[in-house]
Amino acid sequence: MVHALEEIRRLLKPDGCLIDIHPAGEAKFIKVYQGRDILFAEPDPGFSDEGVKQAEDALAQIVQRGLFVMELESEFDLPIYSSSIDELVKFLEEIDAYDDSPKDKTVEARMTELFHRINEIMKAAGEGAEVAYHERARITRLKPILQR
Repeated sequence: MVHALEEIRRLLKPDGCLIDIHPAGEAKFIKVYQGRDILFAEPDPGFSDEGVKQAEDALAQIVQRGLFVMELESEFDLPIYSSSIDELVKFLEEIDAYDDSPKDKTVEARMTELFHRINEIMKAAGEGAEVAYHERARITRLKPILQR
């Protein structure tokens, strides 16, 4: 990741900036809503903060090396709403389409069971029920430090 950030710095215009957005290190939740009411909420059993740690370390390294300065940093909620569990599963599969790491069979089984329970809750709730995948994200604006 550090190499990519170095390359971005090289390609930026002199007045340009880098906007980094990546997940925060908090567990992601899957929730079922009926209007404003939360009918169900459970953490994603497959959550891992390994990628978050790598992203944070890479940003810290480029700032420590004096390549960028952090101008602004904030966090925000990033909910993804779906009208069905099938729609949500399809979206999550598309997100992971390029992930070729080995799948944890235990986590996959827990996810399948969770999706089944959510599907049953949504059926029981009836018309208007939605499922949402909630994660917290971090956004940082970094300005390159010009070398003399």
